[in-house]
Amino acid sequence: KLILLDSLLQETYLLIFHHRTVFSSDSSAEVICKMKKSMEKLKVRIDQNLNRTEKSVALPPELEKIEETILTYRQVCQTVHKKFSECLQGAGKGTDGQSIERRLKKTLDFSLGQSLSEQGRLLTKQSSSSCLGQVLQETGGVCTAVGQNLVQYEISVEQLVVQELETVLKTDLPTILKERRQLDQLILELDTAKARLHTARQEDQNQGGPLTGAKVDRMEEELDDMARKVEQARDLLATDMMAFMSKDAELAKLIAKFLDFKLDYHSSIADQVLLTQPKVDAILLTKRGFPIFGSSLASHLASFPLHSGIAFPLQLCITRLVRLGLEEEGLFRLAAGSSKVKKLRAELEAGLCSLPSLETADHHVLTATIKSYLRELPDPLMGADLYQDWVETGQLDEEDRFDAIWNLLQHEQLPRENYRNIQYLFKFLQAVSSLEEKNKMSASNLAIVITPNVIWECESVHDPLDVTVGSALAQVVELIITKYEWFFQNDASLPWDHLLPTSPLGLLCQPPSTSPSFHPSPVPTTRDRKGKGKKAPPPPSTDFSSPSSSPSPSRVTSSPSHLPSPATLPRTESPQTGHQPNNTNGQSSYQRSKSAEGGKHKTASQPPNQPPPSPPQPTPSLPTPSLYPDLPPQDRTFPIPAPRSVKPAIPSKPEGITRNASMRAADQARKDSTDL
Repeated sequence: KLILLDSLLQETYLLIFHHRTVFSSDSSAEVICKMKKSMEKLKVRIDQNLNRTEKSVALPPELEKIEETILTYRQVCQTVHKKFSECLQGAGKGTDGQSIERRLKKTLDFSLGQSLSEQGRLLTKQSSSSCLGQVLQETGGVCTAVGQNLVQYEISVEQLVVQELETVLKTDLPTILKERRQLDQLILELDTAKARLHTARQEDQNQGGPLTGAKVDRMEEELDDMARKVEQARDLLATDMMAFMSKDAELAKLIAKFLDFKLDYHSSIADQVLLTQPKVDAILLTKRGFPIFGSSLASHLASFPLHSGIAFPLQLCITRLVRLGLEEEGLFRLAAGSSKVKKLRAELEAGLCSLPSLETADHHVLTATIKSYLRELPDPLMGADLYQDWVETGQLDEEDRFDAIWNLLQHEQLPRENYRNIQYLFKFLQAVSSLEEKNKMSASNLAIVITPNVIWECESVHDPLDVTVGSALAQVVELIITKYEWFFQNDASLPWDHLLPTSPLGLLCQPPSTSPSFHPSPVPTTRDRKGKGKKAPPPPSTDFSSPSSSPSPSRVTSSPSHLPSPATLPRTESPQTGHQPNNTNGQSSYQRSKSAEGGKHKTASQPPNQPPPSPPQPTPSLPTPSLYPDLPPQDRTFPIPAPRSVKPAIPSKPEGITRNASMRAADQARKDSTDL
């Protein structure tokens, strides 16, 4: 009551101030009349409020709590609606055809997709084989589809989520608030009626009379009608509030529906990417194998149709060098122009290099490219896991070095493709060293410059300043160069440009296949090595005078105490094939193999006083096609080529003794059973 009185007094003050201002005009009578009416209204309001007996309660406590909850719902719905509208880029911009097109053009994904597709078409038009152009077009299509899905997602969220929330905010909640205001007005009128009735009763008690009693009865009826209206308004408000509270699950379903739209949107994006990814992978496979430098040898051979099994840079440069001639002084030793080497390397990496394009390349540019390719292989050409074995081989005596090198070249940890490229490279190095009088590059000089490019230590163990390690490895390489024909006499010697692609590699890219892309090498498989060994051929008649390239003849007269007896040596059963002839004279044949003890290789030797096995004779009744057509015919005194596991005779050995492998009978039986 005091607060209401204070507000009435403030209104009276303002009214007096207004009238005081208007008194200066001529219409003073009208002003006085208006002032009297205002004062009468003010008196009535003061009487109504000051004479009120008590204030009626609008809502019970439980409905007041529900009302507070609804007000919180109102605040939450307003915030959620605002945030949803802010997240939708095209909210409120229409859903007709033109509006959707305008919204689509404004999406970032659609704009990005259009730009990527345009640039991809431009690049593909310039170069039809451009991998980047094709990938840009595929990616642009995905981005365009993402933009379309985004517009569809926004329209769905706007129509089925945001508009539903807007309906709640503009229809349901305003109705409840309006009913609440009506109830407050009725409560005020009810309290006024109560105050009048209270005043009339007091006057009736003070004055009495029939008129006063009739007035009290009339006011009581008015109070009953007003109370009935208040109760109806209260029930209506409670009903609407309860009905709104029952919509809690529906409001929650709106948010769940938003999550469904979100899931559909992102799922559509994922589906688009999944559909495009195989296409992109297929496009990338057209450039499979690049970059060439730094890729593994196996990956390089599997990426391109290199039927020769030789790395393309290696065979290309060597073929060109052979055609240029090997009389150039300082091959592999003299440095080439850096810009020329970089240009040739970039041409190889771009897939644009072929044999005709090397017409202007000189000897030293080609040799520098060969060394660069070998040096940048992930694993050394002569085996990543055989470094320690090569070092130990180089530190052996010259008599034992032959055995160790032979065994390492046949080692299972030396990949087949590495062996094929080693044979090709060392065949070329042997050809270079044969012209050392003109090119000044002997086997020793070549070993010094080539060794760091084919053998290195993957995990540093030795001191890099230890010159003995480098010297030992160089001696191994030098011996392989010098005795190339002996170490690789069981393998076919093919032409330098054998199956060399005539087109650049950029036009030969092919997707991977389950079968190898090149013809099988004459090098036998592991099963062939173990189960189809051949007899050692008789030693060549060439007499090597260099002491560093051939074992000493004194090795023949070494003490036989460490040699196994003939009875302990396992016999090699000759399979009934045309690749291995039968032992017709009844003598035992001995097969060269590796020891199974700890991966070490035992020194193979022939038992003393044991006659060498006779050269194999072809069986007339079972003619077989020659495995190596470029070898001399069978009527010449030349041994039939044997698999890699067969150890030929050491050079410079007398005719009466050959070198065969030693192996324990138990190990041989185990291997034979494994092969079976």
